Amino acid sequence: MRYLLLLTLIISPTLWAQDNSGFKGRIIDNQGKVFSDALIRIHGTDLETTTNQAGEFSFENLAEGVYELDIEINRAKHYNTSINHDGQQLIINVDALKLDDLVVTANPLEHNQLRMTTPVEILSETDLVLDRGLSIDQTLNRITGVNSGSFGVGAGQVVIRGQQGPRVTILNNNITNQDAASVSPDHWITTEPLLATQVEVLKGPGTLLYGGGAVGGVVNVIDEVIPTQKIDGITGGIEGRFSDNTLSEQTGVFTISGALSDEWMGHLSYFNSQTDDYEIPGFAESEVLHEAEEAHEEEHGDEEHEEEHGDEREGEDFGLLENSSLDSDGFNVGLSRVTDRGYWGISYSDYNRNYGIPGHEHGHEEEGHDEEHDEEEGHDEEEEEIVRIDLDKSVFNIKGLHRLDDDSFIRQFRTHYSNTDYTHVELEGDEVGTLFDNQADEFRLELTHGTIGGFEGVWGFQWTNRDFSALGEEAYILPTETQVWSVFLIEERDFDNWHAEFGLRYDNQTIDSDFFPDFDDDALSISLGATFDLNNNWTLPINLTSAARMATAEELFSNQPLGEELVPHLATNAIEIGNLDLTHEVSNNFDVGLKYRNNGWRFSAALFYNQLDDYIFLRNTGLEEDETSIFVYAQQNATFMGYEADLGYQFEDGFNNQWDFRLFTDGTEAELNTGENVPRIPSNRYGLEINWNRGSWNVGINHTHVADQNDLADFELPTEGYDLLDLNVNWVHYHDRFETLVFLRADNLLDEEIREHASFIKDIAPRPGRSISAGFRLSF
Repeated sequence: MRYLLLLTLIISPTLWAQDNSGFKGRIIDNQGKVFSDALIRIHGTDLETTTNQAGEFSFENLAEGVYELDIEINRAKHYNTSINHDGQQLIINVDALKLDDLVVTANPLEHNQLRMTTPVEILSETDLVLDRGLSIDQTLNRITGVNSGSFGVGAGQVVIRGQQGPRVTILNNNITNQDAASVSPDHWITTEPLLATQVEVLKGPGTLLYGGGAVGGVVNVIDEVIPTQKIDGITGGIEGRFSDNTLSEQTGVFTISGALSDEWMGHLSYFNSQTDDYEIPGFAESEVLHEAEEAHEEEHGDEEHEEEHGDEREGEDFGLLENSSLDSDGFNVGLSRVTDRGYWGISYSDYNRNYGIPGHEHGHEEEGHDEEHDEEEGHDEEEEEIVRIDLDKSVFNIKGLHRLDDDSFIRQFRTHYSNTDYTHVELEGDEVGTLFDNQADEFRLELTHGTIGGFEGVWGFQWTNRDFSALGEEAYILPTETQVWSVFLIEERDFDNWHAEFGLRYDNQTIDSDFFPDFDDDALSISLGATFDLNNNWTLPINLTSAARMATAEELFSNQPLGEELVPHLATNAIEIGNLDLTHEVSNNFDVGLKYRNNGWRFSAALFYNQLDDYIFLRNTGLEEDETSIFVYAQQNATFMGYEADLGYQFEDGFNNQWDFRLFTDGTEAELNTGENVPRIPSNRYGLEINWNRGSWNVGINHTHVADQNDLADFELPTEGYDLLDLNVNWVHYHDRFETLVFLRADNLLDEEIREHASFIKDIAPRPGRSISAGFRLSF
């Protein structure tokens, strides 16, 4: 990629004296604010410098030509952009730079999107303020290739190209997010979009960087808890949002970061979010499930139960999804020392969340009741108690980066240690049913080295220890301790009109339990990629990866050792039995894309083909215990294939109106080698976005059509498609010392009954109906 981003470079109207032997620049934003202490580097060289108090920088004795400039103001404002050094000073407006220029921090090579060999999407801080949901899966649902496996508004899985759970890794600031979300889809992914300043989604295997849990993709949530650059004065924001009776959301956010001295920086942030049980357009139970249950009852002659079930659908489950409320709060505090050589910092975070699990009520007999009296009064012997999750997570982080001398072979090292204390209890009414506990430590080291045979790159080491237990009447997983250590390298080299990358990773995993010998496995992953600059506008990325994922403790030891009583997994309404004979699965993925940028036009497309050898999945045995289906973890080859495409055009008309149009589509197919469909694969979809901007006003409308899903696995029910229409209106006011954003959102304007096929509870918990929300953000 060597094209000129002329629209993003604002040349000062007053020409400075031309200097062919050096390059000078200045970094500003739309309001003319200058950025001091920003780190400026030139890719492919050892040259780097920082901006002065006037936002100016310079490189001496630099020949004229086209260069890749790296501009790092902070983690949320880190850009790669092409510049043409012609001897004149360039004034670079960072607000005019595009999302394409933002650096993907999850990649230690620090490339922007156009230089990445694998597909990636970035949500900026502005995108997050306007579009973020109550959990990370809802926030990312509009990205092509990404879907939500929702469990109400309280929790949900991120689905990337049809894969979720243990195949999608969630990161916080490039370190693994430790919780219990990969164990069960009803467990909240403990990262808070309300505090994020940037979110990156790497689609396709990210195993080379982050291990086997990333064979489907990576989501990296970035915040400024540990400041990594010097802060000029005090920055922060206050945000509030409220919604109508559909959700009854009340959310508040406060963030502040500042310089405590010349080198010491601090950060504090807090959020609180609450909703009531949310409103739905119709019945909680889908018509498809209702008809299937009626057919089953007719087949088995259960007329009495059929009559009761019909009464139930016509009653209290209409218009409101019971037990779908949430109450969440948390805070972050961070401290760092920032010097010319890098930074070292610590942080502490604490999150609390209490939310309902819709459709999962437990029956309990009432002790001391007169059975005859109950029958006379028409009461049931059992009283159904709602199930809620009460979660607490605290995280302690130590993080640092140190840049060495320019003539040193190791140019810099980056390290990160994280300690997580995670606990949640599943409450049945007021009683504790099951206690989940996860104590985890992770250490990561990355060394960036100089040139070897024309290649530059990163060598790394990663160690993780996870002590997990589930205790209680409904605990179906053995307590285990999992330890993984890994080494990896990623190398790159630029040629005349193309960029090459390759990587290797070795993982070793040991799982210790009280009932079985240690379970040991190791895996090797390899990746080859290239980005070809077809001309100044067209880029062709290609990536080939063979990535291994080792079996998790849940896949090995669920309901093991087999006893007289099998414990059901309430979230999936199934009995899941682990398989001690599982070996690691291997994902052989081929990804090819095409990107175009020119004169306001932008186009991105990707095709992927993923052959998974020894794919681990839950197979329905066809057996039941107490009317609960029995599944066993099995292995079989599977194929995932699909496409993603975005086409956009941005222009300004003759009346000072700025327009931005976007067309998008995606689709995934997945089959086992026997021809059976893989369950919970999202439906194909396409849509149109239109954004209008004039002065301080912005209006956007988004229409997405999701097709019916009839490619079903065994015992899976079809899902009807829907049309989602959203509208947002925003007003921005700039002041010398602060910026005010006021926004109004209308979601699901058509009041459609929306059920996501990737969700385990799609047939008993649709998404919210039509809702209107409003909010503000004051940034300073």
